[in-house]
Amino acid sequence: MNLTEEWLTENNACHDGVRWWKDQKEKDAIKIVLKLVDRNYSWANWLLVRLMTHKQKIQYAVFSAEQVIEIYEKKYPKDDRPRKAIEAAKAFIKDPSDDNKNATDAAVYAAYSAADADYAADYAACAADYVANIKKRIIEYGISLVESGK
Repeated sequence: MNLTEEWLTENNACHDGVRWWKDQKEKDAIKIVLKLVDRNYSWANWLLVRLMTHKQKIQYAVFSAEQVIEIYEKKYPKDDRPRKAIEAAKAFIKDPSDDNKNATDAAVYAAYSAADADYAADYAACAADYVANIKKRIIEYGISLVESGK
């Protein structure tokens, strides 16, 4: 897919992002994501997610969560709410029934409740380098989803 200024505007791209896009020559969305990975990960992720279907977004979220779940589980070994949310999302991907959607919603709410300020502070302190090393892997997975059409 080639990006246009109209598409970026319709998808609420930030002013700085649109200006950056205009200043460079590439128009292919995936090639732009790859250019952005090291330059501005947030923009790369923003663009990539907008290229995805709903199912791909769930697959991408599950993959991303699996990359860092061990950090949470080491800190809170008895709290399985985030793991249950991942498993519920996987069940929904396989069978997007109302029952699985409701189970996923409940599990995600519980997992969200698990993330308190203490955890966030610990996560930020111990995971910065780890997360920096997996960003590219996550983006590459997202690109593979978009390109595969699954």
